[in-house]
Amino acid sequence: MSLFNKLFGSPAPPPSPASAFRFPLPLGVRIGAHITFDRTMYQVAPGAMLGELPEGYQGIPCIGQIDLGDGTVQHRCYVDDDAYLMVQTVGGDVDGLMGFCFAETVNPPNKHAFQAFILEHAHLGAAEIDYAGKRWQRQINTTAAGRIPPMVFDETLYRYTPARQDGDLTHYAMMYQRHVPELGRDEFLLVTAEDSGPTEFCITYAVGVDLGTEDFQIT
Repeated sequence: MSLFNKLFGSPAPPPSPASAFRFPLPLGVRIGAHITFDRTMYQVAPGAMLGELPEGYQGIPCIGQIDLGDGTVQHRCYVDDDAYLMVQTVGGDVDGLMGFCFAETVNPPNKHAFQAFILEHAHLGAAEIDYAGKRWQRQINTTAAGRIPPMVFDETLYRYTPARQDGDLTHYAMMYQRHVPELGRDEFLLVTAEDSGPTEFCITYAVGVDLGTEDFQIT
């Protein structure tokens, strides 16, 4: 807003679509764009990965932003087929890329059961867990033998064109990983208790892989 407008109260022009986001979007991602994932790894070793990123042109109807502090931001680009591209930036520069697909959603019967999962369940903090017939190791604090508290962070969601804020939620999360010898790479399991309000809560299991910029295309 100009100094004249500040002094005399003239209305400021409406924000541009990009300014709706708290943080600048990286790599040209935007609501309404399309993303195509390179699925070569799944063809090289069919069935070796627990989850697979979707094929074809995937629209991006929603983007979430998570402020992790110290200039670190996660940008989650949710696509049509229950998956998302995660771009992590530090000071605006890309610092990490991952692709996740949702494997399972669990709906606790009530808020008490949801809170008990956060406080007690092995899948949110144990050093090792079994899931979908695979053994997974906790990614952080690997030297701690017992269960550790989950990571807690808030996500702001944006939808529509022009983009505007459309909700927020709190995540209670823990990342696990396992080695996939057939591909010589790791697969990740992100377990999250998602709290969107007094009556909106669920547990999600998302399977992911590290990506490079050559592993997807945004148009």
